[in-house]
Amino acid sequence: MLSAAAVHMVVGVIASYAHWSGIVSDGLWNAVRNDDDARMMALWFMISGVAFSGLGLLTRRYVIATGTLPAETGWILPALGIPVSLLEPVSGGRSLIAIGALALVTSRRDRSATG
Repeated sequence: MLSAAAVHMVVGVIASYAHWSGIVSDGLWNAVRNDDDARMMALWFMISGVAFSGLGLLTRRYVIATGTLPAETGWILPALGIPVSLLEPVSGGRSLIAIGALALVTSRRDRSATG
């Protein structure tokens, strides 16, 4: 999950470099307006990468503390990935579904091993 988040952030910087350059050169403050779809896309792409990183870090901390993967992680990812895949089929939505499915399988395996 953390690797996928890192790739997401790197792709976001590379693919939207021109937009981020413009945002920075405009001084950051109010540099992403609602009528600039390209800058909004760049911003939300990066924000979703940060959120994905946050979920990965929280999941990692939970695994370290308990030794098990929380099932909630496995449910959150497909809940995000299914609408993304339906609305934008050429996207990373399928990877969210796949990582979520792997998390659910691991979570179930963890629970059966400890219980």
